[in-house]
Amino acid sequence: MALAHTKTRAPRPRDGLLLPRPALLEQVSRALNEQRVLLLCAPAGYGKTALLTQSLAAQPADMAIAWVALDEGDDLGRLLDCLFAALEPYDPPWRTAPEGLRDAALRGGAELITVADAMLNALEACEVPRGLIVLDDAHHLADTASQQFLDRWLARMGWRWRLVLSARHEPPLRLARLRAAGELADLGPGALALARDEVAQLAQAAGLDDSAVDGLYERCQGWPAGLRLALGMTPGAQRQPSAIDRATFDYLAAEVLDRLDPGLRGFLLRTSVLHDLDAARCQALGEDSHAGQWLAEMERLSLFVTVVDLAPHTLRLHQLFRDMLQQRLSQEQPALHRQLLERAALLEADPVRRQGLLLAAGRPERAAELLLGDGALLMNQLGAHGLMELARRFDPAFADASPELHRVMALALWVLWEARQAEWHLGRAEALFEARGDDTGLRTARAHRSILLIAQGRLQEAEALLRDLDPFALSGELKRTTLLGRAWHALESCHFNAVAPLYDALVTELLQSASLEAWYVGSPPPRQISCPGMSAVVDRWYLGAMKVLGDRPLHFGVNAHMAQAWNQFWQGRLDEARQLLLRAEADAAWCGRLVIARNHGQALHAMLDLIAGRHESAVALMKLRLSEHVPGYGLWGEWQATFFMSRVAAACGDRASLTEGLARLVRLGADLPDLALPHRPRPLLGLQSQLAALDGRLDDAIAGWRGLLADGESGDLLGQLGETRARLAGALLDRGDREGAAQVLAPALARREPAGLMWAVPRLLQLAGQDWGELLDAAALARLRAWGQALRPATQPGADAAAPADDRLSQREAEVIAQIAAGASNKHIARALDLSPHTVKRHVANILDKLGLNSRGEAAAWWNQRQATATRPGALG
Repeated sequence: MALAHTKTRAPRPRDGLLLPRPALLEQVSRALNEQRVLLLCAPAGYGKTALLTQSLAAQPADMAIAWVALDEGDDLGRLLDCLFAALEPYDPPWRTAPEGLRDAALRGGAELITVADAMLNALEACEVPRGLIVLDDAHHLADTASQQFLDRWLARMGWRWRLVLSARHEPPLRLARLRAAGELADLGPGALALARDEVAQLAQAAGLDDSAVDGLYERCQGWPAGLRLALGMTPGAQRQPSAIDRATFDYLAAEVLDRLDPGLRGFLLRTSVLHDLDAARCQALGEDSHAGQWLAEMERLSLFVTVVDLAPHTLRLHQLFRDMLQQRLSQEQPALHRQLLERAALLEADPVRRQGLLLAAGRPERAAELLLGDGALLMNQLGAHGLMELARRFDPAFADASPELHRVMALALWVLWEARQAEWHLGRAEALFEARGDDTGLRTARAHRSILLIAQGRLQEAEALLRDLDPFALSGELKRTTLLGRAWHALESCHFNAVAPLYDALVTELLQSASLEAWYVGSPPPRQISCPGMSAVVDRWYLGAMKVLGDRPLHFGVNAHMAQAWNQFWQGRLDEARQLLLRAEADAAWCGRLVIARNHGQALHAMLDLIAGRHESAVALMKLRLSEHVPGYGLWGEWQATFFMSRVAAACGDRASLTEGLARLVRLGADLPDLALPHRPRPLLGLQSQLAALDGRLDDAIAGWRGLLADGESGDLLGQLGETRARLAGALLDRGDREGAAQVLAPALARREPAGLMWAVPRLLQLAGQDWGELLDAAALARLRAWGQALRPATQPGADAAAPADDRLSQREAEVIAQIAAGASNKHIARALDLSPHTVKRHVANILDKLGLNSRGEAAAWWNQRQATATRPGALG
């Protein structure tokens, strides 16, 4: 997530500009030591942030401090992103990637509580003696999810970490129990207000005599900001007490503004559109080389600014003062105000702030365009729910008329497996692009919608959209999307031989693009990978994907490793498939719950169990997978999952599960008009033939298998033709028809990989052991026997059992734990091993999970003990 670094950096205390208040600071210090939670609650201008700044500066050096400055519009997603960034220097031993935790929390319900607890556990295991987490301006957290999250923290946070909440009004949290238990220190306006002697001290420093103090105190009522205003802000001006009242804050602030040097006044007005002020950013906005001087003058005059960074020197205006400046700018120069807001948006890396600036500038159409352009990137940063939340911040009437926002909503809903809702938004986008006369937008929306129609099994509608889109006459995103749509349509309409050429063309296009998002969308699923000719194409795709991915442990990496695991499986390379599967699952555990990774991983585990002869486990896994089917994926997806489960049941000889699956397929198929196609009139023929064989009706089975082969490629879903050839050839061999068996088997041996033959390994081994004489050519026979040899060890029970305890860690994980034991931080480990910090975190999580440990300290102790044992005399003998 792109965040302004000043959101997670505590402001700097400024000597000479703050009134010393030792009694109040002592009260705060005592609260931080004796209570779990400190609440500073008072209206604007009571010096809450300044007080915290001074308090934190006085903390011992070993105190971990995580500062989060909250802004208007921040929600749970932003809160979590800020917390993760603020806690980063202390190397919390996350067991799931922060991005995965955030995505899970945004799904709400029980997952939000689980994430809150996981974060608390990581904090408790963090290698710091004590820590403070400060949420400044916590009143901005108005969303229910943030409040639920903080309530959980308030209830479960241990004593090593304390929580500080600074707010203008008490947040709607469950604080009563903490108050009753004496675990909450509550400092309100009464505690923060200036006492009479403090007012007198400030008045005297400003050159006022004692006679003015009482009137000044009565007018200000101890309000620090009001007192500063009353004392005046301009050097050299006669300082007289002014009438002060909270309701006149804006008026007095304007009076201060109007008394400033005209150059400084103009600089303040123009740069008020920026959230943070530094010289380079102000000059990029359009200011001249005097920007640094004006910033120094603002700090010298204490113009309601806070120093939030020293390198570069960065200031932040008090929000009320900033609001007043923008209001004055919009009144005096409305056109310039809008121009500056839009210019500031281009300088803003934070997508939420950027969108707010554009909306304030009256440019919702530009905000929508940028949101769509960054949609796939923001999906990785914010998750689907976060992306939808940004789309919902637009005016509803504008959003309904914006094709860009409809496409954004479709992108998010697609990731959430809500195909029908996503398709509706794309249909709306089509109509709006057409009305606008935007042909490129119209065709892109149609290409995307075709894929969502295919996902629902609405093949004829998808074909009508794709018919007018010739991918080889297009370019860029539209070409890639159209190729992807055509590849999916070929797969689902059972033109399996057309899939590889289309996907190969897509890979060629992807190799010309460095966009991670484009590669992510083009990830191939197992059904596609099983198509003829796909193995070499997927190998090429995987190599390209790894170059784009680099060392980043993202969701796309999980998809990529899982796809290549399936590719290796269909090639009969089971060891490589297992290793990639384990890597994908480790990454998935780190990234958080990934439905597609779990779905594809369960199926691959089932196939490995099938080949190893663990039939009960294989069928159980497929039934579990089917029970977890995502409703939003619709009946078409359920039919495909049921077909896969039924294939596994048939291959395992589980007649009852096969019969159950066939009945379910018939029931689902009744509501899928595009399931039976002219070239595939019998989609269940292969399973029905398998059932006949299990029932002992071998003649019926042979007739069905021959019929399936006669139908051609239309029956080759998930390599069914290869399996059929193996089973039919075996049945013919059993009847003594060696020549017929060879004729049936030969086409399956023309492929470079066993593919569908993997469904019938016992038959494959039988066929590989036959003396075929001259019935099979030498190359085909060599290939058959090589496949048999490669698959034979995998049929032995326990072939892929867990490794012994001493080998639980990979070589890289052993290097990482050795670095941990040496006291290295994640950043130091990353530099030493030439890894990204994210990859180091993933390795740490894997180490803790594999060894059943809770913290880096426990991991270091485990490693040191193991090393001591290994070097003890006689330990290796």
